[in-house]
Amino acid sequence: AITRDASTLNPEGFSVVEVPDITANRRTDDSGKWMFKDGAVVKRIYTADEQQQQAESQKAALLSEAESVIQPLERAVRLNMATDEERTRLEAWERYSVLVNRVDTANPEWPQKPE
Repeated sequence: AITRDASTLNPEGFSVVEVPDITANRRTDDSGKWMFKDGAVVKRIYTADEQQQQAESQKAALLSEAESVIQPLERAVRLNMATDEERTRLEAWERYSVLVNRVDTANPEWPQKPE
């Protein structure tokens, strides 16, 4: 947590540090992407396992997004109501979904999202 009044913090099992109110420290947030090291607030360096877990989460989110676009387009095709543009979009999103599914989360290279 970040606050201007350190006396309001009492995290169980953690420490509280007071840092100067300077621009560099004000750029931080409580996202977990920062750490206190050697008397300064610095960007956190994630382990390979943590990076892979983050990539797995991103992969799941991208696949979920793709499915939410694909489903109504598939329905339009199945009901013979799809326009040519919808058929083209469906194919692009299905290809994207396949490519995202193939991403190696140990070394992710994300495909470009269809427009």
